[in-house]
Amino acid sequence: MDRGILNGKDFLHSVLNSYSQVFFSKSKTLSVFLIVISFFDYGAGIGGLLSVLIANLLAYALGYNKYMLVSGLYGFNALLVGLGVGLFYQPSVQLYLLVAITAGTCFFLTIVFQGVLGKYGLPFLSVPFLITIWVVALSGGDLTTLNISERGIFVYNELYAIGGQAFVDLYDMLENLISASFLKIYFHSLGAIFFQSHLLAGIIIALGLLIYSRITFVLSVLGYSVAFLFYTIVGIEFNSLSYTFIGFNYILTAIALGGYYLIPGRVSYGWIILLLPAVVLITISTQQIFLTFKISPYSLPFNIIVLMFLYALKLREQRPKYLIETPVQLGKPELNLYLHFGNTKRFPAAFPVSASLPFYGEWEVSQGHNGEYTHKGAWRNAWDFIITGHGGKQFKGDGDLPEDYFCYGKAVLAPFDGVVIEVINNIPDNKIGDANTKNNWGNTVIIKYSDFIYSKLSHLKYHSVEVKAGDLVKQGQLIARCGNSGRSPYPHLHFQFQATPYIGSTTIDYPLGHYLLKENKKYSLKTFEYPEKGQVVASPLKNEMLAKAMHFIPGQRLKVNVEVESDKAKWQKQAGTFLWVVETDVFNTTYIRCEKHGSLAYLYNNGNLHYFTNFTGTKNLALFWFFIALYKVPLGFLPNSKISDSIPLNMMFGGVLKFIQDFFAPLFLFLKVDFDMTIEESGDILSSGDIKMKVLVTKRIAGQKIAEYNCELKVNREGVFDISIEFNQAKIKILCQNELD
Repeated sequence: MDRGILNGKDFLHSVLNSYSQVFFSKSKTLSVFLIVISFFDYGAGIGGLLSVLIANLLAYALGYNKYMLVSGLYGFNALLVGLGVGLFYQPSVQLYLLVAITAGTCFFLTIVFQGVLGKYGLPFLSVPFLITIWVVALSGGDLTTLNISERGIFVYNELYAIGGQAFVDLYDMLENLISASFLKIYFHSLGAIFFQSHLLAGIIIALGLLIYSRITFVLSVLGYSVAFLFYTIVGIEFNSLSYTFIGFNYILTAIALGGYYLIPGRVSYGWIILLLPAVVLITISTQQIFLTFKISPYSLPFNIIVLMFLYALKLREQRPKYLIETPVQLGKPELNLYLHFGNTKRFPAAFPVSASLPFYGEWEVSQGHNGEYTHKGAWRNAWDFIITGHGGKQFKGDGDLPEDYFCYGKAVLAPFDGVVIEVINNIPDNKIGDANTKNNWGNTVIIKYSDFIYSKLSHLKYHSVEVKAGDLVKQGQLIARCGNSGRSPYPHLHFQFQATPYIGSTTIDYPLGHYLLKENKKYSLKTFEYPEKGQVVASPLKNEMLAKAMHFIPGQRLKVNVEVESDKAKWQKQAGTFLWVVETDVFNTTYIRCEKHGSLAYLYNNGNLHYFTNFTGTKNLALFWFFIALYKVPLGFLPNSKISDSIPLNMMFGGVLKFIQDFFAPLFLFLKVDFDMTIEESGDILSSGDIKMKVLVTKRIAGQKIAEYNCELKVNREGVFDISIEFNQAKIKILCQNELD
């Protein structure tokens, strides 16, 4: 997005998104529903729209962040104020002057709370609206030229004015059809979010939520139902919610915490059930307090609970596996969830550093976690590595000397970037079969990544350590040689992660970020997993030719030619020549943009792996297939190696199947898309050989295969991608190269 001039389309989006942001959304469809119901009371509708225009114009004129402006984040609080003020008073020049003043006030309060709460990584929610609407309400008695509105008293007359007798008959039918007070109050509570007091507004909002997001709709029902149940259990009179503007607190709290600020799932749903009674109690108590001033607490309970809970989560030292804050907000719970499932093992929130194996070549795990001899109790999360030859032997000859062992003297490498904290380098190597129990760990190097993550490499060779305390080291840097010092009857490398910097520190349960597992003379890439006893593992060797090709640089322009073989015109239309441009967004995230269609393929490259992380725009075009074919590519590998992953299901499924899955997605997934890549040939930057890969993408329903997509990829030394994708409807060939080539 251009950070400069705001065009008409951007400003229109800023207005529309100001409405949908009330439900934490940027859905244009939902915004249309909300605009329509806001004008059921024309005074409120005009007040709301005028406030949005003023707030957004101020944001643009004063040079505030364009992304937040277009997202509607500067306008939704002003919208709520405009709706409330427009509802309270009869339309007049004085009223809309008041709306303009309050919209400006609310905008500046938005900026203030964005800065204050933003320092703690918290959203400002509807705090600016609350302060502004309370100021207006408390001043109301002295605003003598404004007349209190009588709209809402004669609902049928007002409905007749909007849509005639047919509209009145429709409303009457709905009133008779929905007789249960549970449903009526639910719809009234939804309508109250937009200051609408009749049933139809709530029904339209519920329909809009259902179309926009099934998870959001379910959460609205869940939050309301838990509150209703608590009211019933403790004996609080519930019908008051049908004519007060407070019932929406339960709905908004559930949506915010159940699916927007947290990844939706069983645990987030469980916390909604636990937190809603507290929202009820705060709602009841604040209502009693605010009655003294003859004003409503409005959304205060929602703001208190959501801000309190989010702030409490930020103070955690460790992030639980199943209660995760949304790392990148995509504006829709389903997208947040599906992207999270796709990226859980790629970028685990609990593992801030991707540690590599501390050696070259193939080594065998002689003892893993919870070992047979050592690695017990608080020291159980560790590995011992050796090198084995033919027949599984780890030495040549009789193995009487340390030098006979294949691993002895081999290079030991830093597993991640860090600072050397501790070095022991003066303990002699043992004779074979002997052990130094006095200096248990032998020669050792401890490297610090952060205050809570250290690595320890022990039993190193006497006087082989090449670093000292205080040195900065890079991942893969030579730091010592494998030896036989300390409690080590034969040469091997002890490797562990720990939370403190001491030689005898206990271990922590932390995986290796990426490594190759050798099975049946083939290799599979493992990410954030734990090698087990008897497994042969190796560090991937970076292929410089592939690393160069997959290094997409902002400003880079790619020329793409697409050929299609298909009997169907739908696929034949995809052929042609296109231009793609590599760019970055406001979060400094790199993406490839198709100039013709506007589609975006987001990517991440950590130096070891290339990932495509998200795709927006029209699917089934060239950029989408490029995204699918190169979804995950190891930059370091060995020939005949394999890598597997899962593509977010919303990328490949749509229609009724995905609609149904959305309802159950936080609880379980019955749709899945598997990604499997095999490296067949690895060229070299010094030779003319191509890198050849095969990709199989499999769509599954309840574990059963329903479709396959076969991809063949070639990458040459000039960085030209030759991709062929074949499935039951078409064969697509993509040739992608730098524009200047």
